[in-house]
Amino acid sequence: MKTRSSQRLLVYAIFFLLALVLSPGARAQQPSSQSLSSERDRGLELYQKGDYPAAIETLRAVTSKNREDGAAWHLLGLALLAAGKKEQARTAFEKAVTVRLHSLIAVPLLMVTTSAPGPAVKPQDRYQAALESAEQYLALGRVTEDWQFQVEALRFYRDYYAGTLSNETMVTNKEVQTRLRISSKPAPDFSGVGASGTSVLRAVFSADGRVRHVLVLKRVAPDFDLRCIEAAQQIKFTPAIKEGKPVSMILQLEYNRHYF
Repeated sequence: MKTRSSQRLLVYAIFFLLALVLSPGARAQQPSSQSLSSERDRGLELYQKGDYPAAIETLRAVTSKNREDGAAWHLLGLALLAAGKKEQARTAFEKAVTVRLHSLIAVPLLMVTTSAPGPAVKPQDRYQAALESAEQYLALGRVTEDWQFQVEALRFYRDYYAGTLSNETMVTNKEVQTRLRISSKPAPDFSGVGASGTSVLRAVFSADGRVRHVLVLKRVAPDFDLRCIEAAQQIKFTPAIKEGKPVSMILQLEYNRHYF
C-alpha cells in the first residue's frame, strides 16, 4: 500500500510541475520573438536618431536575451562604431557574421524561386546580410586568409541566388545522367592547430573539375577553418554529366576533429 501511495504522490508531483511550466504565467516569463523584434526596432530607431548610448543599451539587452539574433548583433556593432568603441564594435560584427553564416546552413543548395506571399527573406538577402557583417568586421582589423575566402564566396552565392550569374548553372542529382564521383577527399592537415570541433562548408564542384567558392558556414577557429578550406580545394572528383556535358553542383561538406 505504501508503494502505491508513493507512486501516486510522484505522479501528482509530476503533473503539478508540468502545469507550472506550461502555465500562461510561466510562458510569459520567456521573451517572445515578436517582443525581441520590437526591441531591436527600437534600437535601430535610437541609432538612426544618433542616440548611440541608448541604442547600445537596448541592443545589448536584445542580444543577451537571444544570442542568435544576427540583425541585433550587426546593429549593435554599428552603434558601438558610431560611439567610437571600435574593438567592441568588431566583436559585435564578428558575432553577427558568425550567426548569419550559421543560419545559411538552412538555405537550399540550389536557387529557389517562389511566389509565396509574406515577408520571407530571400536567400540572396541572407547572403548579403552575412556579407555586410563580414565586411564591417574586416574593416576594423587585419584581413586573414580564411576571411578572404569567406568574402569572395559570400559575394558569389549572393549573386547566384539573385540570378545574376548567367554563366553559372547548377544542377541536382535528379537532373543528371551520370552522378558526380569523388575519387579523393584528403583530410585537413591540423598539425599545429589547437582548436577542435566540426566545420560545415558549402562549395561549388565545378564542371571544370575544380572545387571553388568554399564558404565556411559553421566556424570553429581561423586556423582550423582555413585548413578545412584548403582540404576542400584539394578534393578530386569527376563532374556530373547532363546531356553529355559536365555540369556544376553545390555540395555541403563537414570536417571535424574532436578531443576525448
